[in-house]
Amino acid sequence: MQQPAVLIVAQSGRFLAQLAHRAGYPIWVADCFGDQDTLAIAERWLLLADLHDHSAVAKTILDLSQHQPCLLIYGSGIEAFYPALNILPESINIIGNSAETIKQVKNPTHFFSLLQQLAIPYPDTSFAADDAQPNRWLSKPICGFGGRLISDQNGQTDSEPYYYQRYINGLNGSVLFLADGHSAKTCGFNQQFRRALSDTPFLLSGLTTPLSLSTTLQRRLEDIVNRIVAHAGLRGFNSLDFIVTTDDDVFVLEINPRISASVELMDTEQPLFERHLAACLDQSMSAFSSTPVQRHLHTVFAPCDLITPDFIDWPETYHDRPKAKTLIKNGAPICTVLVETLMSFSQSESETQQRVFSLMGLLENEGA
Repeated sequence: MQQPAVLIVAQSGRFLAQLAHRAGYPIWVADCFGDQDTLAIAERWLLLADLHDHSAVAKTILDLSQHQPCLLIYGSGIEAFYPALNILPESINIIGNSAETIKQVKNPTHFFSLLQQLAIPYPDTSFAADDAQPNRWLSKPICGFGGRLISDQNGQTDSEPYYYQRYINGLNGSVLFLADGHSAKTCGFNQQFRRALSDTPFLLSGLTTPLSLSTTLQRRLEDIVNRIVAHAGLRGFNSLDFIVTTDDDVFVLEINPRISASVELMDTEQPLFERHLAACLDQSMSAFSSTPVQRHLHTVFAPCDLITPDFIDWPETYHDRPKAKTLIKNGAPICTVLVETLMSFSQSESETQQRVFSLMGLLENEGA
């Protein structure tokens, strides 16, 4: 019997499309890029023009489905458009967390109230700006993801609703987990890296795995994840972002209630899509066992406005590859690169950037 189509909706749907494609499903994708990787395997593709326009996102999903039954998997950006899930027809079977569950963990008022109820530490948080607050405070967009638009409190714009958190200096990490609505299986601990020397200093620029943490810290984080899952009813792959201080204090920052980029750091020979599907549908959820391999996931950003060349001989480990003659604005992502290496993240990042800039013919304009 033919598998039902999988409709993927995300800011970037490429990795989800590849997971579902490897599992033998027909692929329909709505995302913001339409990169070469996605178009090579998608039977249908439509552009997502505005992730914050819920009705427009819902219409795009309906147009993409052509009113045919399908499974819907969402990815990055669901934080902005999850209310659209409530207005979809029954023919579109949502695989993952419900809109109500997403609201519980992505609406700051609900989420930090839950953390307080569970006695889980998180940074001091306020819903009103106060320039008289001591210490450094950050403004964070309520519907943000990937560190976009996070800035120092006095550097925010008025284009988004914000909440405010005290800045904590420490190691930024995430724990990837698979959940069945009641409990969770930990899949891995990862370190996060930001674009510190840019005008978007909190934008996620890459991940590395494994993150070495003490057994005590791992167990503390696993306990936190399981308590949140039990109360919020999370399903499928999700991740939790945290900060660890030099005193080994752990502060929870947020939950990503979707398949996150850190899944790409896992061994993709495993049936990852099938395991996400099984966990969402109350089927078996076995523990993960694999030999840790150091992997870095880099996002390479454009150093200036550019138009991609007519032809690029992309290496196999380079993903989200833009089509020829695509305009990429300064600071926008060019592609992502997955690397297995013994090099540090910063060494690997520098080498990767130089390789991409060379492929794009940018080395002579690098400082532009």
